[in-house]
Amino acid sequence: MLWCLLRAAKERSFLLLNYKKDKNMQRILLILIGLFLLQATPLLASPWSDYFFIDDIKARFYIEKYKHIAVAEMDRTGIPASIKMAQGILESGVGESELANVANNHFGIKCGGEVWTGESHYVWDDEVVKSCFRVYESAEESYIAHSEFLLNPKKAFRYGVLFELEKHDYKGWAKGLQKSGYATSKTYSKNLISIIERLGLYKLDYLTVKQLALTENELANIFPKTAPEVDLNAADTTTTTTRIQDPFSSVLDSVDVILTLYQFQVNGIDAVYVQPGDDLDKIADRYRKKMKKLYAYNELKGRGLKVGQYIFLDKKRSCYEHSSTQKSSNVHIVNRGQTMYDIAQLYGIKLKKLLKYNPVYRQQPPSPGVQVFLKKQKR
Repeated sequence: MLWCLLRAAKERSFLLLNYKKDKNMQRILLILIGLFLLQATPLLASPWSDYFFIDDIKARFYIEKYKHIAVAEMDRTGIPASIKMAQGILESGVGESELANVANNHFGIKCGGEVWTGESHYVWDDEVVKSCFRVYESAEESYIAHSEFLLNPKKAFRYGVLFELEKHDYKGWAKGLQKSGYATSKTYSKNLISIIERLGLYKLDYLTVKQLALTENELANIFPKTAPEVDLNAADTTTTTTRIQDPFSSVLDSVDVILTLYQFQVNGIDAVYVQPGDDLDKIADRYRKKMKKLYAYNELKGRGLKVGQYIFLDKKRSCYEHSSTQKSSNVHIVNRGQTMYDIAQLYGIKLKKLLKYNPVYRQQPPSPGVQVFLKKQKR
């Protein structure tokens, strides 16, 4: 637009060299300058979080450097470590922003008028003039200040509701921060959630400072064992409690499983347990089903049966339909030794569909503690 107006002015013989003598030319130049400033101001004022690009390699270095303080603050205040890390990554540009480098301010915390008496640093953000930001002696001090900022009783009307959420509910925290006006970016919550899920930061919410020193195998035992709801028959008198190898994992862990000869439902599909000494032919005969169909329904090509495993008597579904409305039911947290087939069989989902929702695991097994989506995610 600016170029078009300048070109038009030139074509009409408004010579810039004679602008002092030409009042009309002066007015046009003032209008053009005003238009330019109006277009340039948003670029100067846009916060770092509006330019959403995160280098994963740099982000992982950042996580290793600051995850201890994030988890320690979660222990102390209840603010999810995943949220704190994601905000630090987003607000500071993985620690590379001017504010992070010069002021050790990783969360964009402003001076707040007369509240702040320490050193200050001025940078452009989302205002038409430079804004005043707090300077900290270290990044860790900034992490602590971020907690105190959210915990400030004077700001309870804005952020107080967040502390009623579970510390594992990172989506609720992300949306709550945006709703409360923590940042002006309209995509702030989506950006936080994207960072948390892409980098697996939600795993930090299940840890403590002491657990951060554990080995990878020791950490794998900490993550919660998630499983679908199983609709058992209340009048069942055939149940027996048996200690067996975990049927939904390749790890030789022993678990107590209540086996029943009755049919039950998983994900709205009729299913039965594999009993000790069972093979597919016995199961088909017991429940009057065709063995070929059971073989196909349960995707058993190249796979054997395990005692305690579910055998579905009908086709598995395309996704997991939880009876509750909890958003956490849309994901499964992987335990040690679990394959994508184990998870598909645990929730009554077709393996092909599960891999479609989680394409990264088509060629490699998921690691303990990562999230596996049980249905298509909304964008």
